[in-house]
Amino acid sequence: MSRLFMMYLSILPGIRNNHKFAPFSLYNAAKSTDTQLRKKAKRNKGISSSLAGTTKEKISTNGNSYQRLDKSIKQKREDAYMEISRRNFIKASGGLAAFGMIGTGSLNRWIRPAAAEGAEEEKIAYTFHPPNCGGRCSMKCTVRKGKLVKIEPNEWPDGHHKKVCLRGLSEVERVYSPDRLKTPLKRVGERGEGKFVAISWDEALTTIADKLTEIKGKYGGKSILWSNSSGVQYPMSTLAALIGAQEHGALDFGIDMSQAGGQSIVMGPFNITNTNEITDWVNSNLVLLVGNNLLETSLTDAAFFFDAKEKGTKMVCIDPVFSTTAAKCDQWIPLRPGTDSALYLGMIHLVLNNQWYDQEYVRSYTSAPFLIREDNQRILRDEGNNYLVWDKNSDSPRPVDAPGILPELEGEFTVNGVKVKTVLTAFTEHIRQYTPAWAAKVTEIPEEVITDLTREYALGGPASIQWGLGGPDKWYHSDTTGRLATILAGLTGNIGRVGGGVGQGTQHVTCWSWVTAMGSWDLPPEFAPAPAEVPFSDIPTASTSIKAFFFQGNMLHQMIPDYNTSLKWADSLEFIAVVDNQHCDSVNYADIVLPACSSFESEYDIAYLINERNHILLQQKVIEPLFESKSDFQIEKELAQKLGLDQYLPETPEDYVRALLNSPDPALQGITVEALKANQCIMRLNVPDQPYVAYLDRVFGTESTKLEFYNELFLEDHCAFPVWEEPNEASPANPLYQKYPLMLGSPHARFRAHSTFSNARWLLQINNEPLVRINPIDAQARGIQNKEFVEVFNDRGSFQCRCQIVNDMRPGMVQLSEGWWSRYFQKGDLQEVTNPNKNPRGKKLLYGPIVAFLDTLVEVKKVEG
Repeated sequence: MSRLFMMYLSILPGIRNNHKFAPFSLYNAAKSTDTQLRKKAKRNKGISSSLAGTTKEKISTNGNSYQRLDKSIKQKREDAYMEISRRNFIKASGGLAAFGMIGTGSLNRWIRPAAAEGAEEEKIAYTFHPPNCGGRCSMKCTVRKGKLVKIEPNEWPDGHHKKVCLRGLSEVERVYSPDRLKTPLKRVGERGEGKFVAISWDEALTTIADKLTEIKGKYGGKSILWSNSSGVQYPMSTLAALIGAQEHGALDFGIDMSQAGGQSIVMGPFNITNTNEITDWVNSNLVLLVGNNLLETSLTDAAFFFDAKEKGTKMVCIDPVFSTTAAKCDQWIPLRPGTDSALYLGMIHLVLNNQWYDQEYVRSYTSAPFLIREDNQRILRDEGNNYLVWDKNSDSPRPVDAPGILPELEGEFTVNGVKVKTVLTAFTEHIRQYTPAWAAKVTEIPEEVITDLTREYALGGPASIQWGLGGPDKWYHSDTTGRLATILAGLTGNIGRVGGGVGQGTQHVTCWSWVTAMGSWDLPPEFAPAPAEVPFSDIPTASTSIKAFFFQGNMLHQMIPDYNTSLKWADSLEFIAVVDNQHCDSVNYADIVLPACSSFESEYDIAYLINERNHILLQQKVIEPLFESKSDFQIEKELAQKLGLDQYLPETPEDYVRALLNSPDPALQGITVEALKANQCIMRLNVPDQPYVAYLDRVFGTESTKLEFYNELFLEDHCAFPVWEEPNEASPANPLYQKYPLMLGSPHARFRAHSTFSNARWLLQINNEPLVRINPIDAQARGIQNKEFVEVFNDRGSFQCRCQIVNDMRPGMVQLSEGWWSRYFQKGDLQEVTNPNKNPRGKKLLYGPIVAFLDTLVEVKKVEG
């Protein structure tokens, strides 16, 4: 263990929140934790929000003039807004005063004061939160004289889900945000300048239709890139197929899905990223939360964490940072960033060498008895392409599914003159180099901690490995991390087991909803999107056919690393159209901007439907579209009309909703639009009460139907068995480390969902600016004081903001939560410095290449003057 880290450990008793603990021993959370949380929940239960007035600042935007907010004006506006407390904001009389916005004019044109509490013309409507955070909260909304004034959690048939967090509550303010895009806009300056003029919807849609038609005519449909961010609830995928554009969906961005890509190497393609529902944690003896800060980022699932603890489940957090979740776990194990796969390799070494694996499970449901040829390193098959194993009963090679056989798990044999050995034997030899002592040196976790953890996981099950999004998922070699975690779970029989499980442990992704077959809106077979030429994250640096980009959400800013390179690519395009609700960074690079409704607004009584958390949720119109905005559905419909393609689209959102519910799946029996309306827009699926557990039949999605520990597809990548690889950039072994010795982390935060809510003013009162978090040792070495402005930089770019000196994370790393819009930095942007390098083998993964946001080296210095 490094002397620097030992120095760090010596200061840990003074860590934040006055928690006293030893980092590698049990951290017993205070018994008062649940009581404190209940008190907080009781206080928060009363939080409801009504709109009122605030300081007015008029910025002229009329005629064909354009507006650009400079830094000082924007900051003054933000500062003025921040001075208004939430309580005063609610109590203030009058309505929202006019705010300056690009090309839009006064809010008084559209908004008038909400009536006082208890006034007439009040109604209740129901909606749900759009994607991103994974909460999918069903909301009960109070509308007074056409104004949204209060949000509460809706009643769920399963009361566990009756929750809402501050992000959801803050929508009362964000719906009426000064950053709302109110009219269609046309760019009149250079891309990125933010110079626009307001135009009519007819002009905007006609311009887009004409440009898309022209570009498609010159270059073909594949010259149009069509995409949407993960925060869009209604992607315009139908229109993308109708024009034959290249479409990239939320799972194709290389973000948050790299461990799932590695998991699929072992389990085969599958439509879930965890094998067990989070509610199954109560049946586990041990849950390993690896880079998983559930209590910070997936707030609506926090109750399931504490339910499991109350049932006696031991919670262990493996994370370089003493996170919110680590503080509530029974044990915290800090490791060197980017070394999760080294920990798994050391654990697998112990499992194999001590025979702590489940022999019958491994024999029956994994590729461990398969035979690897010595001559070409491929799996031995017979002439019928059947996998062969060595049968102990007949002492001969037999097909794996032959009746009455007993496959040998270990051994070397000769078949038709070819030497072979079992996968398990070869794996044991391969893993021999990855000893616990080696793993301890690489991860900087004491060897005895690794040994004790492995013994408890392997022999004390059922046990579960639950990784997070945004932690070990954003490294150059993150596929190996997911692959190894899945192999470890397979060796110990924890896949297809109640209380077991492996995969993404946030956002309640896995549940019965994932295996419920919804209906669909089908197009004639001649319509389909063009095949993607390259993965989305490679587009700015690859040679492609793309000439136009149509997207929904903050795609340019949030989804692609090395921001400066992305912007150069955007500037080379012939046409860009953006659909969004708020004036985020990506809007500034559009030629045409279309203002979208929020999830509370619609032209139709029925707006949308989702299947989440074992329930069907219906979305009603809460309020009429504000300003001149239109719903995503309506925008797609009217643009299709301009293109002469509207006959293929649903006439109304309700038509689309009914198509989704038109399915023979028994889980949907009795769930209709009428029934949903009669049940406050939410009904539970007809599914079992117990948590969803995948693969109870132990039949997997691989070619062999087994869990595959060895994969021939990666022979040319020299990792048919997973191997240890140092991080691509953020490693002391990298010569660049001498110049940029700090690893930059960009975790998710409870204040945002990616970049959504970056401008939520109520949340900005709590978390009002980006702060680079830095360890006291690193700050002292650079002469940096708390809250000073610093510059974070590398060869790709830089950004400036204040720093925060913290002692809850290891030296050698700095952190800045992701999703801050550029305007909140004193200079530059976080995305200017992020690592754009892609692992070539990522093209073989289910979800494509990995975006290595965390595999980034930087240096930090104080900003003088």
